[in-house]
Order: sequence, then structure tokens, then C-alpha cells
Amino acid sequence: MTRSQWAIGLATIVLTIIAGVMSFEYVNKRFPPKPAPAERTTAQDAKDQTDPSAAKPPGACVERDGSWRNWSWPNVPMLSPKCESAK
Repeated sequence: MTRSQWAIGLATIVLTIIAGVMSFEYVNKRFPPKPAPAERTTAQDAKDQTDPSAAKPPGACVERDGSWRNWSWPNVPMLSPKCESAK
């Protein structure tokens, strides 16, 4: 590799980095990030948050036969809790 080839390669890399850095401002102006959605609290949600006796749905668990309870998705977590027996 000659000095001229090395200089051309170095100049290409430097110009690419400079163009990338300069494009950040353009991209941020042209495509601003979307604002986070605001959460709306209903009267029922407020009651559920303040009332500790409100029943929460049970979490997903695995039955003795290997079937799932309270899991609606097709993928299955590997380390899942066993279901508690009904008392």
C-alpha cells in the first residue's frame, strides 16, 4: 500500500465520520421522536390502586400435567412457576 492510497483511504473514513456526525442534527429536526403517550386514569383504576383488597388476576403457572394456566401466548417460558394446589 502506497502513501497516496493510505491517504485516500484515511480521507474517506474521516469524511464518512464527519458526514455521519453532521447528519444527526438534520435527522433529529426532520424526524423528531414521538412523545410518550400520556396515561389516563379512570375512576376504576384509581379505586383498584387504593383498594388493597381488589383481586388481581393470578399469574401464569404450569399444572402437574404440563399444561398452562393463565397464559394466552404460544411461547412458553422455560423457568415457570408451578401452580399452587387449590385449598
